[in-house]
Amino acid sequence: MNRHESESVEKLVRWAKSGDREAFRQLVLQHQQIAGGVAYGILSDTHLAADAVQDSFVHAWQKIGQLKEDHKFKSWFLMIVRSRAIDLHRQRYAKIRESYSIDESIDSSNEKGPAEELENRERSHLIRQMFRDLPEEYREILLLKHQLKHSYQEIAKIQGTTPKAVESKLSRARKLLAEKWQKVQDRESGDSNG
Repeated sequence: MNRHESESVEKLVRWAKSGDREAFRQLVLQHQQIAGGVAYGILSDTHLAADAVQDSFVHAWQKIGQLKEDHKFKSWFLMIVRSRAIDLHRQRYAKIRESYSIDESIDSSNEKGPAEELENRERSHLIRQMFRDLPEEYREILLLKHQLKHSYQEIAKIQGTTPKAVESKLSRARKLLAEKWQKVQDRESGDSNG
């Protein structure tokens, strides 16, 4: 047993700040499991969670000198893990956001004439455009809930908030989208009447 294994987190942090790699290795060993749990809770993927934890330890090693209160290492480090996991989560779903297609929601099995097909395409394009015009936070929460089928609890973990706040933000997002849709409908009925 080396001198680092039985030391307090505060001492290990102090030594790590002075460049002691073995002290930092002990910090890694002590915090690896909880860090993995935090990352997995956000990502729901063991490989991505392991990547987030690994990146977080590298970042923590590089920035440990900036930690003001040594006894707060755990909360400081877990904040890094959470942030990295959220970044990975957003990157993972960026492709989904880009390829999000309302077209799938239109029943293509119906026999449609060319005029109706064109109208459906225009409507799909319009809905995608309205979706893209929403603020990022609303697009993300709508995707998490409706496209990816996450629960309020899961979304709250991902966004670092409460399920109640998720419910409220989702309600505002839906309302904003409905208002945009209503404006389009009003404009279209005004065009056809005038």
